[in-house]
Amino acid sequence: MNLKTIGEIILFLWNTGILTAVAYAASRFFIAHTKNKNLLLLEQWALQATQYAEMHIQGSDKKKQVALNFLADRLNANKLGFKFDAKQLDTAIELAVKQLKGSK
Repeated sequence: MNLKTIGEIILFLWNTGILTAVAYAASRFFIAHTKNKNLLLLEQWALQATQYAEMHIQGSDKKKQVALNFLADRLNANKLGFKFDAKQLDTAIELAVKQLKGSK
């Protein structure tokens, strides 16, 4: 197969819209995959922040604030801070607390 044949195949796929459809589907897959990875990281880091606060801080209000700050700092350090709002971070910390309480 020479370069001219490959070019004709690509041109055919482009003209029929198949190449566009495949590219669109691939981009949607990668976007969904990235969002899922970001949510998994948020969950994992919220659990780590909660564990840290439980071990090193006294007082439940202060523990939550330390955990939120720890989580926000970790997200910002990895350039993910803009993807989550304060309510989502609060919910992630609450779920991590429930998960820790359930595992004890």
